[in-house]
Amino acid sequence: MEIPEHNFLETCLFFNTNAFSRQLLKLAEIEFKPLKLSPAHASFLLLVFDTPGISPKELSRLLQLTPSTITRFIDSLVKKKLVLRTTKGKSAFIFPTPKSQTMQRSIAQAYKNLYLTYSEILGTKTAMGLSCKIAKANERMMENMKSLEENESQL
Repeated sequence: MEIPEHNFLETCLFFNTNAFSRQLLKLAEIEFKPLKLSPAHASFLLLVFDTPGISPKELSRLLQLTPSTITRFIDSLVKKKLVLRTTKGKSAFIFPTPKSQTMQRSIAQAYKNLYLTYSEILGTKTAMGLSCKIAKANERMMENMKSLEENESQL
């Protein structure tokens, strides 16, 4: 039996973006390991640093994560004393703690190192181009997913 020169995975966006994402995650985990933070928690903290008092709903929107995932992140980071959750009525607000603020520069540096590493591997032009194209594609997917979900809920 002859093996085809190209297999379907080579042209499958779903497969390739997931495989690429796993490779990027490995690089990110290396950079954030000294901080004892996951890359996802580091992203979360950067948003909290930039917008003290941000709501979980806004964090969910910006990070494109479900509200339940955001709740788990908040619980974990409260336990580590890296964020403070305050409530007013039914609304919650997330603030950085002095402990997390001492890490802000290190987190930013880890992100910079991650960028430099993948830019060196891929080339700066390719890395920036991929990032922009993926961001635009993600935006289109999100717009279309909303209408697909609305149609599904009407069935």
